[in-house]
Amino acid sequence: MIAQTAMYRVRVASTPLAALFVASIIGCGSAQVQGQVSTSVTEDDRKYETPEPTTPSAALAAPVSSAAPPAAPVEQTHSLGVAHDLSLTAGMPRTATCQCVMVVVGAPNDPKFVWQGGPPKVAADTRAVAIASDGVACAVSGLAPLRASISGIEAHGSDVVLTVENVREGRPVMRGALVARPAPGSSLVVVGKKGAPYGLPLQGGAGGCRIAMK
Repeated sequence: MIAQTAMYRVRVASTPLAALFVASIIGCGSAQVQGQVSTSVTEDDRKYETPEPTTPSAALAAPVSSAAPPAAPVEQTHSLGVAHDLSLTAGMPRTATCQCVMVVVGAPNDPKFVWQGGPPKVAADTRAVAIASDGVACAVSGLAPLRASISGIEAHGSDVVLTVENVREGRPVMRGALVARPAPGSSLVVVGKKGAPYGLPLQGGAGGCRIAMK
């Protein structure tokens, strides 16, 4: 009877330890199973995932150009008066209009004229005037070399007065001018400066050399 009681106590005392041992084994096994299941599910899910395309950062950024935009072309504009970049074409025969000088009046885009920067943008009633003394026959002595240059141009009543002088070597020669066309029937009157013969008519006589403006 005493032996049975002792065995019962041992069994009772050892029962909780056995329960804990069994519970720990069951828990570990359950954790391993859950881990395997969880891992298996995650890997299976990844099979159906579509990887997002990677876009290079350089493609996202818009290219930056360091070059400055081209400048807009500048149009040639002129005011009325003496034009330093206007002259007669070199191949045009030189014929005296007034004494010792050739004078031509016409539209600025007339092929008889040469512009260094091309014909200017001017009003429709603007007229170009160009002179030349090189190659023009001149019977007046004391004008060697012939260097006729426009010194001024101005309106005088219904006419336009063009003043021409003979300049020395080394001084700039002005061979062109822009004028507003006066009323119909008006004239370009050429006058000489400082005794220059350029303002005299071809036929001689008094008065200025008059050229009809069309």
